[in-house]
Amino acid sequence: MGRESSTEASTRPGPALARAVFPEGSWFEALGEAVAADAEMAVIGRWCTLDLALVADEETVLLRLREGRISEVIPNPGISYSWSVTLRGNRKDWLTFLQPEPPPFYNDLLAMNSRIPSFSIEGDRAAFVRHLRTLSKLFHLAQLMGSHA
Repeated sequence: MGRESSTEASTRPGPALARAVFPEGSWFEALGEAVAADAEMAVIGRWCTLDLALVADEETVLLRLREGRISEVIPNPGISYSWSVTLRGNRKDWLTFLQPEPPPFYNDLLAMNSRIPSFSIEGDRAAFVRHLRTLSKLFHLAQLMGSHA
């Protein structure tokens, strides 16, 4: 019986987004709202500018992060788009990771990269590590939302 944090309260979706499922556009819209409303993210993310691709099976979603906010979500980006870092896993990996309380090895991006064979971190490792705190917070907010926003 604890008090709910403002972060947990702000990640609860409204009725309009109650059916959004990862990786649908409305799920990313809800995540963008949760990220924008989070005070900690505003501080730790202010220097984070990164183009990040999330790959679930054959579906790719490009997140453009600017100053710790999701500025743009591009589903299935074409060849004219580029990004620095790719987080690649199968749909089951992502849905397991996005649970509010994921099982061991699915609770953190680095744990998944080292212990889940079907998950990988690809691309500019220096950029990934440079923005790791911001990415960890972003995905913690995503976990609070769950795979169903």
